[in-house]
Amino acid sequence: MGEEREIIAVNVELGCDERCEDCERFFECESEKKWEIYHRRRMALARERLKNIRWKIAVASGKGGVGKSTVTANLAIGFALKGYKVGVLDHDFDGASIPTLLGTRGKRLTLGENGINPVKGLKDIAIVSTGLLPQGEEVLTWFHDMRRNATEEFLADVNWGKLDILLIDLPPGTSSDAVNLLQYIPDLDTVVVVTVPSELSQNVARKSILLARKAGAHVAGIVENMSGAICPHCKNVVDFLQKGGGEKIARELGVPLLERIPMEVEVSKASDEGIPVVFKYPESEAAKRYMDLVEKLEEILKKGAA
Repeated sequence: MGEEREIIAVNVELGCDERCEDCERFFECESEKKWEIYHRRRMALARERLKNIRWKIAVASGKGGVGKSTVTANLAIGFALKGYKVGVLDHDFDGASIPTLLGTRGKRLTLGENGINPVKGLKDIAIVSTGLLPQGEEVLTWFHDMRRNATEEFLADVNWGKLDILLIDLPPGTSSDAVNLLQYIPDLDTVVVVTVPSELSQNVARKSILLARKAGAHVAGIVENMSGAICPHCKNVVDFLQKGGGEKIARELGVPLLERIPMEVEVSKASDEGIPVVFKYPESEAAKRYMDLVEKLEEILKKGAA
């Protein structure tokens, strides 16, 4: 038997073919030529389409099941309640939840003279999602090129019009879908990372923050979702999961812990009805914390524009 050695790295470098749009190493590449190539195909058209959107916010997570889409939906309604004109791009192709959370399930995207028309939801929120396509209930078996084409389509061919805020619900993790989105929106204003208190979720949330930084995107901070549960009877908070996970990773990576959102029965009820808790149960503790989160993000966005 030969001597066993530690694997330091996996080398999958195939050389440069100048197809920068499809390159998994786009953010590591130091060639200035990539920005010339960047404007080929529909990348430049995507920037043109998005130029009338004042602020663009991506909502990310390391793992699925941490409530990222629920956070996105409540942020959308929260900003709309403050008078902002809001759009939501559901970029989670494999788990499109936004139509259900915002009450537009069963509606369909339409094609107009100026491109794809978003579906309008509660508070006139413009929504684009694979869940609003005719095959939205089927299992998607798309591979890299198909997924990239869908990203291009949703950014370059959608008639978003003039918006104050576009919220982008990213897929969990650091897959090519997330990378594609970050490539297409280099002027993303900020990224919000959602985690839960567990150690496992912290470890993968860290990767989402590092990917955003690699892409040169500003990270607003971390939202610790499912941060304790509120008893429906006595209204006390019970920490039956680990406590302080979001605060720990925020401290390690030098980003703010924006908010802790507790588990509350009103959140589940509202989500199932397609009416986010900030609208359905505005006096609930979760709704109040979501609105606090909206206030903090509003301040970050205004400060960035100053």
